[in-house]
Amino acid sequence: MNTNEIAYFTDSVNTLIEGKLILIDKHIAQVLKCVATSPTLCQTLSETVQTMSYVTEFSRARVTWTRSDGVVEARLKLPADRNRLFSFVVCLLMEVDSGRRNILDFLKEYYNEANNDLSYAKFAEEVLKPFKKAGEAILSTIDPESLNIKNVEQAERFFKAEKIYIETGVLEQVLEEMEQIRQVVSALTLSRAEEYEFNSVSEYLVNALYLKNPKILSVSYLAYKNTALRYAGTVLHLQKVAELLAGVL
Repeated sequence: MNTNEIAYFTDSVNTLIEGKLILIDKHIAQVLKCVATSPTLCQTLSETVQTMSYVTEFSRARVTWTRSDGVVEARLKLPADRNRLFSFVVCLLMEVDSGRRNILDFLKEYYNEANNDLSYAKFAEEVLKPFKKAGEAILSTIDPESLNIKNVEQAERFFKAEKIYIETGVLEQVLEEMEQIRQVVSALTLSRAEEYEFNSVSEYLVNALYLKNPKILSVSYLAYKNTALRYAGTVLHLQKVAELLAGVL
């Protein structure tokens, strides 16, 4: 039993939450493999299913109501108990993995939205995220400090900030300077690691500009600047970016 159980579980469920619906079979299989190889999770699952009937639990979880137009809606209400919630979702994922339950039909019945991707996003929010939280709580006995609630809350307060205003014209000019930098860097011979790093910090800065959280924008800008400065021909463009963002950083 080691802290890798926590990392493995968190990473595999994050991939399932954030992944595309088209890859769900692969990602579910990875989550189930993670559970199967974790002594802590296996023990919890084994002990819980001895006193829990998945069929009965699913019947209890299924909540229906009739809309004003006569259409019957359905939703799943997960068990309140942490271990039962965890085990319930594992059993549900096993049904999908084995083919006994079709994921598209399931999403249409319980999490129906305008399209399949939006339906999956709702499923991830209402089922997979509580499942992740339950699994991490079960595993917290391995490395309690890694999931210290006070530390998490402190970090959330630190990064929480009111959105700032960035004029559209300024944003467009920054993106144009970043494009000029990209062209300079793309003309150079970079290793795969260097190319990945530059593309990553560029993507972070672009999305931070759209997010408009000043704290995230500040650290994203620093990462971008310090990476781009390694390459000749970027200095003047970076100076221009700094001037454009001077009022918001």
